[in-house]
Amino acid sequence: MHHLTTRELLYLEDMSSLFESIAKNCDYAAGGAIDPQLKSYCQSLSNEHKQWLSATASFVTNKSKLQ
Repeated sequence: MHHLTTRELLYLEDMSSLFESIAKNCDYAAGGAIDPQLKSYCQSLSNEHKQWLSATASFVTNKSKLQ
């Protein structure tokens, strides 16, 4: 397995914070949306960002793999 550098882990942590914020904003927008298409689109965006967070969480939380 590829070992991540400190710089790469810091980048993933920054992107995780950004994607978490985007997912929360999309959830908020979906909650207030009246148009079903807009609501569905916002939910879809939120889910995509949450999937990215899940996929990369193991890299960010397992800092023992630093080079």
